[in-house]
Amino acid sequence: MKWLFFLLLFVIFFSGCDMRNREQALDMKEAELNQKEQALLVKEKSIQLKEVELFKREKLLDSTSNKTVADTLAALHPALSGLYNVTMRCTETTCAGSAVGDTKNEQWEIIIQNNTVIVKAMSDKKLVRIYSGSYAGDFIELIAQQDNINPQTGKMVVRLQETKEKELEGQREIIRPEDCRIVYSLELKKQQSPLQL
Repeated sequence: MKWLFFLLLFVIFFSGCDMRNREQALDMKEAELNQKEQALLVKEKSIQLKEVELFKREKLLDSTSNKTVADTLAALHPALSGLYNVTMRCTETTCAGSAVGDTKNEQWEIIIQNNTVIVKAMSDKKLVRIYSGSYAGDFIELIAQQDNINPQTGKMVVRLQETKEKELEGQREIIRPEDCRIVYSLELKKQQSPLQL
């Protein structure tokens, strides 16, 4: 019976030691997991910072590339901007009140801005119309901004091509709401700036 008592005591003693060993092992594993979790959190934060940095760089590259395109258009056509004397001759018409051979004269200021060609049309030193558009191959294609005051003017499309240095030719087509159209041939001659005199 004593043996049985010693055997039971022996089992309890060693199982208690084994429990301590297991607890220590569990504590060590828990500490390791905490360290790994902390390392993952640090890594996650680092990745987030890198993503923010990449996003900033991407935005910067996008804005730089847009400026490059705009600068390229101005660089390809450096002599285009300026003031021009414009002669318009009617070559076709189906609208009442206009006739083939009618002539009009205007002054146009051509500007290249943000990869867009802008034309301010003036008659007797008064702004009468603004066109905007861009290059389509060798041609400049422009559309007049809608006139809210006089909607009867209809849609106006201008196509221009550089023919000589400081000269452009093309046509202006007016499509009116009453289903008629007028086509003008255009000749543009650049004015000399005061610096060139």
